[in-house]
Amino acid sequence: MSKYFFNMVDQIKDRICFIIFISFFLFTCFGCNEPKNTTENKDSTALNNPLSIDKDLSNKKIGYSSPSQNAPFYVVLSSYVKKYTEDYGMQFIMTDGQDDIIKQITSIEDMITTGLDVLILNPLDYKALVPAVNAASEAGIEIFIVDSQIDASANYITSVQASNEGNGELLGEWVIKKLKGRNIKAALISGSQGNPVGKEKRLGFVRGFVESQLMTEGRSNLAIVAQGWGNWSLLGGMEAMDDILVAHPDINLLVAENDAMGMGALKVIQETGRSGEITVVGFDGQKEAYELIQKGQFGATALNSPEELARLVVESVVKYLNGESINKIIYTPAVLITEENVNDYYNPDALF
Repeated sequence: MSKYFFNMVDQIKDRICFIIFISFFLFTCFGCNEPKNTTENKDSTALNNPLSIDKDLSNKKIGYSSPSQNAPFYVVLSSYVKKYTEDYGMQFIMTDGQDDIIKQITSIEDMITTGLDVLILNPLDYKALVPAVNAASEAGIEIFIVDSQIDASANYITSVQASNEGNGELLGEWVIKKLKGRNIKAALISGSQGNPVGKEKRLGFVRGFVESQLMTEGRSNLAIVAQGWGNWSLLGGMEAMDDILVAHPDINLLVAENDAMGMGALKVIQETGRSGEITVVGFDGQKEAYELIQKGQFGATALNSPEELARLVVESVVKYLNGESINKIIYTPAVLITEENVNDYYNPDALF
C-alpha cells in the first residue's frame, strides 16, 4: 500500500483519539446531575447576591427549550438555567431540539400541555418558532428568549443575549493591530445557515476590521476568500477547515463563530504543519480556548458567558413573576480576551 494511505490511516487514528478525549472530557464535566458551583470567570456574580422576592415561587414550573446539546456552550447554558431556576425554588423541565426545528417545535407543543408557567427558549430559527411561541403565549405561558433571537412578531417578555456585534467589532479591531500592514486573506467558519447570532458576529467582525483599518491605514483590504459551516461543534470546525485549506491553502486568518469550531480548525492547522502561519480567533470565551491563548496558539476570543446568560434570564423571570418591570432586551457586555488579559478570566474549575 502507498505511503499516502498509511498517512491517512494515522490521521484518522489521531482524530478518533481526539474525539474520544473530548467526549470523555464532556462526560466528566457534565455527566453529573448537579453541576459544581463554580464560576466561569473571576468577575461573575452568580447568585452570591440573589434577588429579594416577595412571592413564593415554589409552585412555578419553568421550561427550558434548548436548540441542541451538540456543543459545550449549549450543555453548560442548560446546566446553569437549571441551577438558577432551582436556586430560586422553582420547578425545572427541559427539552432538547437536537438541531432539528421540527423537534424543537414539537417539544414546545408538548411542554404546553404540562402546565408551564414560563418558557425559556433558545431558538434554532428566529422565524419558524414564532407560531409555537405565540401558541404558548395564548395558553398563558410567559416567554423569555435567551442567547439567540426571535422575530419581533413573537409575543415574548424579554430577550437576553450577548453583545455579538460588539464582540465581533472588538475582534476585528484586534486583528488589525495584530496583523498590521499585512495583506489579509481570511476564512470564516460559521455555525449554521440562517442563524442570526452568527450573522451578528461576522458582520460585527467585518465592521470592526474595516473601520479600524481605515482609521489606522487609510485603506481596507479585507479579503474573505471562503466560508465553511461547522454546526457550532469542534468536529464540524475540523471538517470545515479541511475543506477550506484544500481550496485556499494561502489563508492567514481564520475567524470562527465560536471557540469550539475554532479549536477544531486549529487542530487541522497543526496537523497540516501550518502552526504559526494562520491566526485563529473565535467567540464565546471557552476555558480550553483560554488555555490555548495562554500557550500562544489561539489568537483571541470574545466573551459570551453561558453562566451570565443563564443568570440574567432567570433573574428576569423572577423579577417578572415578582411584579417588576424589565427591559425588552438585555445584553451582556462585549469583552475581548487576549494574551494580555486572559489570566483575569481563566478559571481552571469553570464548567465552560
